[in-house]
Amino acid sequence: MLIIVPLAGPDFILPDGTVKATQTFCNGHLLHKILNSRPWATRVRSEKYVFVLIDRRETRSFASSYLEAWFPGAKVVFLSAITRGSAVSALGGMTAYASAEEPVIVDLADIQYSSDLDPEALFAQEENCGGVALTFDSANPVYSYLRCDADGTFVEAAEKRVISKNASAGTYIFSGASVFLRAIAHAMENEATQTYNGLFFVCPLFNGVRAQGKTVSLSQVRDVIDVKVT
Repeated sequence: MLIIVPLAGPDFILPDGTVKATQTFCNGHLLHKILNSRPWATRVRSEKYVFVLIDRRETRSFASSYLEAWFPGAKVVFLSAITRGSAVSALGGMTAYASAEEPVIVDLADIQYSSDLDPEALFAQEENCGGVALTFDSANPVYSYLRCDADGTFVEAAEKRVISKNASAGTYIFSGASVFLRAIAHAMENEATQTYNGLFFVCPLFNGVRAQGKTVSLSQVRDVIDVKVT
């Protein structure tokens, strides 16, 4: 699996010159604690992580001082400008993909949760599954949401719009790089309906997975701590 962590947002560098990722969380550093709590963390080599950062003095320092220690051998992609959203930033991480059919995880790493999900096992069992969304119950419009029909089949993803109780936990899994890239293309081809405030978010990419004739599975998580709102 390839794990892409987009950290290129305009609020990543704090006013005091530090970065969000190094803030204290659960007796450790925020980013390190959250990524190491994921159910696949012990199975994925650090070389399979790709961190996408805006190219600034502060982020260069963060990469050399922290990321190299936390995830030795991980790749870091520096962007010269702020992009039009996390989905576009995640494209930078695709420079490291090894196979078009290698599962791709885009992890915003801003929500802590517990889960027993094994993405590779799920994709092996569900041949036509193109994506997995980790979700929890909420009605707060700060989140993105996924809606299923009466049979439990995924039909729609929306950003900052409460279309169901299934709020996204900020981790998005695609069965392969090719599926992810086609979903990006779908979002760009349908920009008017697939952006929020002019930005491309990751959750609506699942609409592009569905447009490929593939299913999206929802996996409920537990023990949610949202570091954006706590």
